[in-house]
Amino acid sequence: MGAVMNGEAGLRGGDNRAFGFAVLASILIHGLLLLALPSLREAGKRPSVAPGPIIARLVQARPAAAPLSQAVEQAPQPGIEPPPVSVAKPAPAPRPVAKAEPRAPAKPAPAASSQPSSPAPASAPAQASAAPPGPAPGPLASVEPQPSAAAPAAETADAGTLARYRLQLISAAKRYKRYPRVAMDNNWEGKVELRMVIGANGMIASLSVKNGTGHDALDRQALDMIKKAKPLTPIPAALRGKEFSVDIPVIFSLKEPDA
Repeated sequence: MGAVMNGEAGLRGGDNRAFGFAVLASILIHGLLLLALPSLREAGKRPSVAPGPIIARLVQARPAAAPLSQAVEQAPQPGIEPPPVSVAKPAPAPRPVAKAEPRAPAKPAPAASSQPSSPAPASAPAQASAAPPGPAPGPLASVEPQPSAAAPAAETADAGTLARYRLQLISAAKRYKRYPRVAMDNNWEGKVELRMVIGANGMIASLSVKNGTGHDALDRQALDMIKKAKPLTPIPAALRGKEFSVDIPVIFSLKEPDA
């Protein structure tokens, strides 16, 4: 029985100790809570201000860096200007030295200017002497080669019309083309270039050999052909009443069927 009683007493003692520890723990926890309440209340008020502005500051800070860098780059530039300014300042110092008055002897200069004024009248007679040859060019202007200039102008009146008229003459001249017997016997060949000048009245003013073959028989035959073909070829309306010239080629070849 004694042992049982001792066991129960030991159990009760252990329970009392555990209960005591629990009471102490609760007291400590409550004490800590009481101490932490003021700080918790302040902490609850602070977060309402912090989060918003922090995000806004981060966004604004990045673009602001660019102008700062530009300002730093521009700042050293004005620093270069002062050296030339400081160097230019001593320049005015020598100016008082120029105050010396040796310029007074320059006064005789007007006398020199008065002297050359005297030869001025001499130039006047020179001009007067140059004046008489003025009428000389008058007769030069009266030269009268103008009518001759009208002829070449008429010759080149209309290149297209002249070309057509030349072709018509050549076509008409083929009817009268005869190969001279002498030329055939001697195997003469060549090209004759004739120049025909037609007057304003439409008649042949002149007909000549511009470039011959070297054989009179062929050259004469070419002239005869064009003389006979001229009346058969009417003058174009654009050339009527004008003097003009036409160059006409005539070829003599034994290989031609008409030879």
